[in-house]
Amino acid sequence: MTRITCDILIIGSGAAGGVLAATLSELTNKRIVLVEKGGYFAKDFFNQHELDMRVLYAEGGQRATADGAIPVRGGECVGGGTTVNVALSFDPVQAVWQRWQREFGLTGFSFDSANDYHVTGLSLRSATDEVRHRVNVHAPADSEINDNNLLLAQGCRALGISSKRFELNMRDCLGCGYCSEGCAYDRKQGTMITFIADALARGVRLIHHCSIDRIVFERRGGAMRATGALGRVRASHPGSQPNTVPPGPLQIQAGMVVVAAGSIESPSLLDRSGHPDPHRILGKGLVLHPSLPVIGLMEREISNYRGISGAIFSDHFYESHGFYFECLFGHPVYGSVVFPGVGAEHFELMLKYSRTAGFGVMLVDSVDPANRVQWDAMQRKAVIHYRLTDADKARLRFAAQTAVEVMFAAGAREVLLPSEESVGPLRSPRFQRAEQAAYCVELRFRPHTTTITSAHCQATVKMAEDPRLGMVNSRGESHAVRNLLVCDSSAFPTSCGANPMISIMSMARYQGRRVAAELARYDL
Repeated sequence: MTRITCDILIIGSGAAGGVLAATLSELTNKRIVLVEKGGYFAKDFFNQHELDMRVLYAEGGQRATADGAIPVRGGECVGGGTTVNVALSFDPVQAVWQRWQREFGLTGFSFDSANDYHVTGLSLRSATDEVRHRVNVHAPADSEINDNNLLLAQGCRALGISSKRFELNMRDCLGCGYCSEGCAYDRKQGTMITFIADALARGVRLIHHCSIDRIVFERRGGAMRATGALGRVRASHPGSQPNTVPPGPLQIQAGMVVVAAGSIESPSLLDRSGHPDPHRILGKGLVLHPSLPVIGLMEREISNYRGISGAIFSDHFYESHGFYFECLFGHPVYGSVVFPGVGAEHFELMLKYSRTAGFGVMLVDSVDPANRVQWDAMQRKAVIHYRLTDADKARLRFAAQTAVEVMFAAGAREVLLPSEESVGPLRSPRFQRAEQAAYCVELRFRPHTTTITSAHCQATVKMAEDPRLGMVNSRGESHAVRNLLVCDSSAFPTSCGANPMISIMSMARYQGRRVAAELARYDL
């Protein structure tokens, strides 16, 4: 068994873990170990082959809800989701964080030039500014917007719906169109090549291919305290960077443990570690940002996945109905899952791939305790239970109808939803004219009949000052275990209200600066 001693152990190297490792190594002289379940793959590994790059995703890209109805994609590699996402960068939504302060009693997270927790200049705004600067968040130029994105803007404009340009964490993008397979040119500024590179340069020890079995809790002075973790290092996948420890059992002794493994793995780790859960809330209230793809068949060939995949979005209906239109486009393997039909009908659609436009409805879903993550000790995996609430289905029906109308307004001659449900007189939602969009009111979003996708898991280890409402407090500290912090999207009390990457990174920068200023609080 390999035994390691450190001051701070960070479990997970994605949007949160990478930023935390960099921040704490910048502002303290503590010994820091950063652990990642997946591999450490650099740009030379990213060959832009969809099937090969499944190794970058949790469960090889096959992770889904318990019934298999909703794919739940998530990065599982150094850099996590920031390595495989499409660079969409939304600042934290101020109204959401202020609502969390009212409803969950959160303290701190100011949006002015405050000194939260008596730390000079600490605010969520300052943390966000620092993150944006490091990962080069900016809007794309006119020349970088491909046909598919222009069509969404055109359709929205024709119907009087506002649209905007995404901001993206890129630097001199080449427009290859393979963001979700990892950037082979290091132009996407994920945490692997920014914050984690900074952390490694300052002496942080990265251990990858490492599965943490459980966090070690000890009772000291009448209180439980996190003192480290037990796990196992696997043999590295071919093409991975070298590891810092050999394969085999691993024991890490630490003065503080920070869980940053994401909204699926973090509650699972706490559960199998025996973390107290007196109010039975661990893992409950999962939100997924369920998304409905909308497919348009155009008269001409267009650039769809080439160039920057996501450049245009609309938040026109965010305040009134809680959804976005977001322009994205998948490659053929992923597209084949989304395209409706079977056999010859499906094949015929795939032949029209170069004439296909697409964008998605991203729903900001509501919290339902029945939607949850559970650790299944028999299967040795996290199990995800999720169903759309009736209220969310109603909003999604309106969104689907409007999206179909937008696609027709963009010039589509036919619009399809990824569904085999009959609507009105139609055998499936395959529309020939805009008036038929009204049939979307009959959609039921039945599992395995309508394809819903997801990638933004949140809210399974909620922050709240009241232990009955959350597992951790505003500092991310466990209510039950000293020196155990949770800092990732699982700590959001509800949906953060937008694509979460920058919100997660900003929270991590904020908490990292706070911890560095409050080391005595943790006897470090």
